[in-house]
Amino acid sequence: MAVDTKQYFNGIRSYLSSNYQISTRDNGRIVLEEKIFLPNQTKPTTYKVRLDFDGEVIVANLDKKNSKGNSDPLFHFLEDEAKPWAKRCDFIVFQLSKSRINIYCFEFKSASLPESLVDQLNASVAWCKALQSIIKLYTNKTKQMTLKKFVLSSMADPSRFLDAGKYIKRDHTVRHYNYDELTGLKLEDLEHENPEIIR
Repeated sequence: MAVDTKQYFNGIRSYLSSNYQISTRDNGRIVLEEKIFLPNQTKPTTYKVRLDFDGEVIVANLDKKNSKGNSDPLFHFLEDEAKPWAKRCDFIVFQLSKSRINIYCFEFKSASLPESLVDQLNASVAWCKALQSIIKLYTNKTKQMTLKKFVLSSMADPSRFLDAGKYIKRDHTVRHYNYDELTGLKLEDLEHENPEIIR
């Protein structure tokens, strides 16, 4: 059943567990913060990405640690140990702008782009589809959403992993950015020519 976009977005906000939602802001910008181990370092380096945005956002940290230092299962009724749905990206941002819902999936990396990052970001698509399906099954409400996947790194020269458009060679739906390239950008400014549609 068709539903107003604003109502559907508010539904996502109210259905999504507060355990995963983060509300950190810096002068109105969202703040995505992750600890990254750089080569030859024994202590992690904290990277903070600040992005301005139009409209409204819901920020979910799927990798958020609980009081025991572990990540809670993404589906609390399913065993999470080494199962396909245990994979996750670091952050998912839902944005309501101009009567559209956009989804941005972010994976933070250091000075390498391992093959596993594609699986992590593909798992984020599956998670978003599962969320949409559950909402539809229980409420009979659904809305199309546009999803874009990004990997962020501190690599000085990631060209061997990327095509000419800065997409991962293994998966043309994953766009790479260096952390430094994000300074001053808004969510909707992030270049991405190969979004996925979730219906």
